[in-house]
Amino acid sequence: MKKRILSFLLALLLLAAFPACSSQEQENASQNPTADGETPAGQTEAEAEPEPDKFDYAKQKYEEIAAADYDGADFGITSQAATGNSEKEIWVETLTGDVVNDAVFNRNLAINERFNCSIELTPGDVNGIIRQAVTSGDESYKLAFPNMATAATMAQAGYLMNYKNLDNLNLTEAWWDQGTLAMQIGGKVFFMNGDINYLDNDVTYIQLFNKQLIADMGLEVPYDLVREGKWTIDEFRQMCVNVTTDLDGDGAYTDKDRYGYVTTGEGPCTFFYGSGLTLVKYDADGIPVLDVDMDKTVATLEKVVKIVSEDNITRIPSDVAVGKAMFMEDRVLFYGEVLSYIVNVRDMETAFGVLPIPKYDEAQEKYYTYCNAISSTACVPRIPSDFGMITAVLEGMAIQSFIQVTPAYYDIALTRKYARDDASSEMLDIALAYRVYDIGRFYSQIGIGNIFQELAAKGSTDFASSYAKHEKAALKMLDKLIRDFDGID
Repeated sequence: MKKRILSFLLALLLLAAFPACSSQEQENASQNPTADGETPAGQTEAEAEPEPDKFDYAKQKYEEIAAADYDGADFGITSQAATGNSEKEIWVETLTGDVVNDAVFNRNLAINERFNCSIELTPGDVNGIIRQAVTSGDESYKLAFPNMATAATMAQAGYLMNYKNLDNLNLTEAWWDQGTLAMQIGGKVFFMNGDINYLDNDVTYIQLFNKQLIADMGLEVPYDLVREGKWTIDEFRQMCVNVTTDLDGDGAYTDKDRYGYVTTGEGPCTFFYGSGLTLVKYDADGIPVLDVDMDKTVATLEKVVKIVSEDNITRIPSDVAVGKAMFMEDRVLFYGEVLSYIVNVRDMETAFGVLPIPKYDEAQEKYYTYCNAISSTACVPRIPSDFGMITAVLEGMAIQSFIQVTPAYYDIALTRKYARDDASSEMLDIALAYRVYDIGRFYSQIGIGNIFQELAAKGSTDFASSYAKHEKAALKMLDKLIRDFDGID
C-alpha cells in the first residue's frame, strides 16, 4: 500500500542539531602573517583554524545539490516489509513526539519541500517488486531498500544500477558508509549503507555487560581495557571464567545458572571479524579473491572454541528471548547481540554498558565488527528514469539523515535514554567505526560464510580441512560472480 508524505510549512523543517556518532574531518590550516610577512608576536608561524562544524559542512553540501522542481512528482521507494525498522527508517506517517520518528518525518519533509516531490513507500518483497518493474520498464520505483543478502542477488542478476555510473553522489562523504563502498567488484558498487538507513546500525554486533557483576567480582572495568587497547579475546574469556557458576548446585549447567557469555548462533562469527579477518580480499584491480589467513583464522578459532565449548562459559539458547531474560536477571556478564538490543533490555533494573567486539590481541590496532545481512541497503533499480532526480533526492536524503536522523537515533534514542552512561557513547563510536563487509559472507552462494561459526559450535578447530572441502566449489562460484559482474555496465 502506498503511503504519501503531505507537505507542511517549511518552518517545520527546523530541528535542533544534536551531536552524532559519525564525523566529517576537514583539515584546514592557515597562516596569519603581518603585512611585511612577519608572524605577530605571541603567535606561532602556522596556526590551524578551528575544524569546521560537521553539520555546517553537511548543510553546505546539501545546498550545493542542484536546485530542481519536480512539480510534485511521486518519488517511489520500496523497502523490505516488517523487518525491524526497515519501514520506519524510510517513511513515517506523522509526528509522534518520538525523536527518531520525528527526525525521519522532518527529513522527508525537507526533501519534499526542497525538490517539490512526494516521497512514497511501498513495503513488500523488494526482490519481486523490482524484478517485475525492471522487466516491464515500470518507473514507479526510484529507490529500493532490500536486505543486503537480497541486494547481492539482485545486483548479480543485473537489476541494480552501478553507483559509479551515477553522477552527483558524494560517496566518500561521512553520510555514506565507506565499508560498503569498499565492497565493490571490479570497481562496481550496487548498494550502499549510510545515514540514510539506520537498520544497519540496529543489526551491527556489539556486546553488553552487567556493571553490577563486574563490581561484585572485582573485575577491571571493560571501558578502561578498551581505551588501553587491551580488550582482547583472551581477556574476555578470563573474565567469563570468573563469573560462570552453577547457581542451583545440581551439577548441570542450564538456563537457570550464571554464565560469562550468552549469545546467539552468530556469536562465534563476531570474534572472526573482530579479529580483522575476512574470507575474501581484493587484488590491485578490485577483483575479489579467496584469501584466508589460515594461521590466524585457526588461532582465532582455537580461542573461540575455548570460549564457546569449554568450562561452561557460554550459553547459546535456542530461543533468543531466553538469553535476553538471563541477561536482564543478572545471570550473564557479557551479552553478545546486535545493537538494537540496547533498546530491548531498556527495562533492566541493573546498570549495563556497551562494548565493541574484542580484538584478537593487543597488537591489533583497531576494533572491528560486522552487521548482519538482514540490514537494509540503498539501491537504485536499473529502470529508465530521471537519474538526475534520483541522485538529487538520494544524496539529499543521505545528508538530511546525517543532520537529523542519525543524531536522534544515536544520541537520544540510544545512548542517553537506554545505555545509561556517557562512556557507552564513546564505546559505540569505537564499535561502529570499522564495520567489515565480507563478500564471502554476503554472497552466500560462495558457500564458505558459515564454516567458522559451525566449527566453533561443534568445538572443532579443524578449519583448514573444512575449508579445503569447500574451496574448489567456492572458487567456481566466485569466478561466476566475477563473470556476471563483468557483463554488467
